[in-house]
Amino acid sequence: MKLVECLPDVLADRLRSVHGLREIRIRDNRAVKVNVKGQWYYVAEKALTQRGENAMRLGEVCDEIIKKACNNSVYAYEKMIAKGFFTLDDGVRIGVCGILAGNQEKVFQKYTSLCFRIPQYVACVDSNTLAECIRGNSVVIGPPASGKTTFLRDLSVKLSQNYNVMVVDERGELFYDYELLSKSNCDVLKWSDKLYAFESGVRAMSPDFIACDELSSEDVAPLKRCLNSGVKIICSVHGNGIDDFKKKYDLADYFATAVILRNPESPIRIENL
Repeated sequence: MKLVECLPDVLADRLRSVHGLREIRIRDNRAVKVNVKGQWYYVAEKALTQRGENAMRLGEVCDEIIKKACNNSVYAYEKMIAKGFFTLDDGVRIGVCGILAGNQEKVFQKYTSLCFRIPQYVACVDSNTLAECIRGNSVVIGPPASGKTTFLRDLSVKLSQNYNVMVVDERGELFYDYELLSKSNCDVLKWSDKLYAFESGVRAMSPDFIACDELSSEDVAPLKRCLNSGVKIICSVHGNGIDDFKKKYDLADYFATAVILRNPESPIRIENL
């Protein structure tokens, strides 16, 4: 299922001609908002607007959208949705929010808010940044929606021209279609968790680099074992800078370079660790 196939027809029609769409926010009985090239707008009847009183309101649609996105089988996606999101066939990530079932942890009784994150390939890694990241292990640090996944995608493509790069695509959004994959020489391990990739993937593919998105505290121990095997790691974490990274993870001594992101329009900052 792709994005336009699961949206209400009236909304899909309004958005077909919008270029630079990054995010869609749908909330039951409230205004629909979209992020276009970094700027937020409301969706109105005939155009985008910054005036909320003219915005489109769709009623209680979130449950129906999720049902369509899951091909009428929400149960099949239950484990993924329990993490708060799932990924469509075109790499769009849907974040979910709503009412949890009281007697079943992480099972939703009703969906009331949806956040659609639309992936895109952007050539954002210049030759100087690439050279820094080749030196050793690199961590990409930034708040949500700062461009971490976009940066990792382009870095993986460019690294793969001269190195064997294995991409751990846990959510199916780093390399979301064949056309994008064809730009690279990456080996993509799709829907795999990092534990499997760091242990089995290393033995199977003998990569020079492993690229993975959104490191968690649970990933630290297997990551250290992987680093001790001689493979270089490029990973991302949520945070506002190096101090955040050092507080959350006992990994600073393992990394040579930190790439600091603020938002997609801000300059990339490189820090030597």
